Amino acid sequence: MKLPRPEIVKDIKTEEPDCPVCQSTSFKVMLKKVKDRIYGKPGVFQIQRCLQCGLVMTRPRPTTESLKLYYEGSYTRRRSEVRFQTDTRLGRRIPRYRMKVLGKAHQLNEKDRILDVGCSTGDFLRVARLESGYQVTGIELDQKSIERALDPEQITYRVGTIQDVELPEHGFTVVTFFQSLEHHQEPVEALKKAHGFLEPGGICVVEVPNYGGFWRRVFRSYWMPLMVPQHLVHFDKKTIKKTFEAAGFKRILHHQTMFYPFEGIASLALWIWRIFHLPRRQQKDSWGWLVVPFVLILLVVLFFLVEIPSQALLRLLGVSGHQITIAARD
Repeated sequence: MKLPRPEIVKDIKTEEPDCPVCQSTSFKVMLKKVKDRIYGKPGVFQIQRCLQCGLVMTRPRPTTESLKLYYEGSYTRRRSEVRFQTDTRLGRRIPRYRMKVLGKAHQLNEKDRILDVGCSTGDFLRVARLESGYQVTGIELDQKSIERALDPEQITYRVGTIQDVELPEHGFTVVTFFQSLEHHQEPVEALKKAHGFLEPGGICVVEVPNYGGFWRRVFRSYWMPLMVPQHLVHFDKKTIKKTFEAAGFKRILHHQTMFYPFEGIASLALWIWRIFHLPRRQQKDSWGWLVVPFVLILLVVLFFLVEIPSQALLRLLGVSGHQITIAARD
């Protein structure tokens, strides 16, 4: 099927891969002229759906070399931000929530060995180790994140991708992908590698944005979890299951959407900033800065009056913006 070509940007090379789940080459354009709404980096892309299995992808997408532009300065955090995630009660809520969901499919004990793929600075691993004594290992592609990683004396870190690091076959009881599988150029191959790292009966936990969510339909290309072009694959409940099955996982043990209380308000903020051409941080002399305080006050009010109750409802209906799926290796 011939598709309309997206805008070409100098020095940003793109590719049009086959579907990683079913190898189809037939796609339907879902969204045109999709840009980097978060960091404002150059490039115009498309969101396309595979006509055979339904998987949604950023396609065409930047090549491996071109993707480096979109990660520069985007994911490395300050040390104060790193410590907040594990040294404060509020910051620990996300790792604890993940452990709670994980426990619905697998009762963890001190003998468990956890591998976190895309571990960033090791927030989840540190909380898991401190609270339950698990043996923990992390894989992260960003060298700067590993340099700032937490508790390197107690936590094993590997720099690279799951495809190229050397780790023991069948060496783990749990492999996790928290907000990382959508960044993989070959998600099926990544899950196949995870399948090999798991011992028989081990589980794989994947947390990704939910393309089937309600706010995605409302905000479309301004939906904050879309994160183009860093997010290369966009899963809903059906396609995350198909991706697991293509990687060799036969049993889906648990699936749920998450209470994600910034999805709607963050998407609205992106829409307001772009539609009304409000300034970025570097535009200090722009008149738009006079409007920004009023916009921020409006967003705070809407956060408490609309976002929190709506997220509770969307979570109950299974259409919130993030999802967790747990599959087992037989």
